[in-house]
Amino acid sequence: MVILANIISIVSCAIMVLTGFIKNRTKILLAQCVQFILMAVSHYLLGGTGGIVACLVSLARNLVFSKFKTSVPLKLFFMAVTVALSIGTLTLNPITWFPVLATVSFTWVIDSEDIIKFKTVMAVTLCLWFIYDAVHLNFVSAAFDAFTVGSTVYSMWQIKKERKAEKTA
Repeated sequence: MVILANIISIVSCAIMVLTGFIKNRTKILLAQCVQFILMAVSHYLLGGTGGIVACLVSLARNLVFSKFKTSVPLKLFFMAVTVALSIGTLTLNPITWFPVLATVSFTWVIDSEDIIKFKTVMAVTLCLWFIYDAVHLNFVSAAFDAFTVGSTVYSMWQIKKERKAEKTA
């Protein structure tokens, strides 16, 4: 099961990388939907119930946000659904809370205009996913999470460097 789950994760992660080349917001959200379905299957095979819930709520969120304008009430709705559906899967082990915290945090900033804020939350949520994935033996996803944290931090550094150069010019 671990090998099958990691093969599915490879496909899921490849789709996530490919979404970086898509320039249409709706198409990006829909491509992520395919990625969330595959990742949910991978989490299921590895026994990661919290990951399943987070992926399925993210799937629903992206479907709704691809059709409707993002709003605070909609974001709060998806955050509440994430928590409510996760209650039965959470334990005293804080790692079981990581997918919930990551999904709620990312949902809150999904429409942020501040790219540094957005990327900071993205990096933090990916760190949470990295730990969760590593604990659940989802090594492909954990590696992808780590790489994405690195590229996100590098991207933030580049943005700050460009902004500083613009101020001194």
